[in-house]
Amino acid sequence: MRAVVMAKYDGIDLWALYHHHRLEYAETVHHIITTVDDDSLFFSVDNLIPVSRQSHDEIHALYKTDKEGTQAMLRAILAEVKRSGVGGI
Repeated sequence: MRAVVMAKYDGIDLWALYHHHRLEYAETVHHIITTVDDDSLFFSVDNLIPVSRQSHDEIHALYKTDKEGTQAMLRAILAEVKRSGVGGI
């Protein structure tokens, strides 16, 4: 699934692009709903967002203080990308 998500969004770190307004390459994908919370979403493309290692660490740090709010931001980023057509979608 990682390769599918990376290709879908042209390997762009969407968190860095939309949250920090900078262009970076993604190195991994982040599960918006963690596998601990719902392992049935592990392979769901709609639950994955491409991010750099730095963004991934930042997101996990935010999960410690506001998991639901951070997840809402991630879902909003995916919705905006889908609406605007950024990347290969």
